[in-house]
Order: sequence, then structure tokens, then C-alpha cells
Amino acid sequence: MMLYVTLQYEFSPLIRSQLADRFPLFYPMDGDSVAISVPLLVGEVIVLLVNYKALTQLFRYRGTKHTYQGFSALFTFLLILGAVFHVFTFACSTFYLPDKNMGKFGVFYLEHLNYIWVNAQAFQCVKYVPQLSLNWMGMCTMGVSSKFVLISLLSSVIGILSHYIGFPDKSQFYLIPWNSYPLFVFMCQAISVILLLYQSHFIYANRSPYLPRGS
Repeated sequence: MMLYVTLQYEFSPLIRSQLADRFPLFYPMDGDSVAISVPLLVGEVIVLLVNYKALTQLFRYRGTKHTYQGFSALFTFLLILGAVFHVFTFACSTFYLPDKNMGKFGVFYLEHLNYIWVNAQAFQCVKYVPQLSLNWMGMCTMGVSSKFVLISLLSSVIGILSHYIGFPDKSQFYLIPWNSYPLFVFMCQAISVILLLYQSHFIYANRSPYLPRGS
């Protein structure tokens, strides 16, 4: 989702015109382009490829007998609900185009992208919740790579520090890259990883896996 939003902000003239109409002081049409971080864009492409590989694995796991492998009903419901919502906002935002630069029910194309951006942040906040839940249901943390947990913790800490070291001053918020993640996202991820460490070293330390099998 972030990759889609980033590409739209970078290359869509419609987004540029709506930003200029709404915030002419910060995003004038004759000014510089919208702030986008190229390294983050490359990272999103890599994440997309890795997620594709993970999804193909999950589809294969659906044929196994483990109860907790594959897609949960809640995940499927949220995925369908999100897809329907974003298709609806896209239809509203393009209803009057190209005759009028406006959207039906007040949903402009800029709002359509902003809704996707917010959903992307929400998903990032609960990134490690499925693993936490799986550990709780299986009463163990076997199979969770310690290197993965440590790298994830390091990534979250670096993300938190970047907001205090590399970000523009708050008075220049319009210079913050649109494809960056807010501070609260890294805070939520750091807390989740700490809970993973607590599970592995204290709650379920040295416990054997116990995952019930389907019939």
C-alpha cells in the first residue's frame, strides 16, 4: 500500500494539483516536487517482493493439517473490507474527473490516498501481533528466529532514533517524506518485539511446540 501511495505522490499530476489547491504555501505548482525518500521507496519494493514470497508460502500451507497455518478468518475479513473500502473511495474520488477536480461525497483523490496511507500505518502497528498470537496459542516460541527478533528490534530502535536525528524540524513538516513512517508506528513495533522477547525468554522458555492438528 505504501508503494502505491508513494508512486502516486511522486508521479500523479492530479495529486500535485490537489495539494497545490489545498496547501498552496507548502506545495506550489511551480515549486519542488513532493518530498519522497528514494531509499525508502527501494525498501518498499524489496518488502513487496518478500511479502509476495511469504504469501505464496501461506497459500501452500493451507493444504496442511496445522490449525494455525494459513490465513485466519479475521485477516480475510479485514482484507476484503479494506479492499472494498478503497475501491469505493477510488470510485468517489474519480467520479467527476476529468471535467471537475473534485470527488463525490467530498472524497477527493487526495483523500483516497490518505485513507490508504492511514491503513498502511495501522497494519504496520500490528505487524508482529500474528506471531504473538501464534506463540500464545501454541504455548511456545519454537520456530521464531532469535536473529529475526533482534533485527526487528534494531530496526524499530533505528526508526525511533531517526525521528529525533534525521527528520526536518517540526516547523518544516511539509519536508518530511510522504513515504516515511510516523514515530508511533516504530513505538508499536518496538513494544511488540519486546513482548516477543518476553515470551521467548520468560513465559514459554524451553517449552515444546503444541499446535493442535485439524481433522
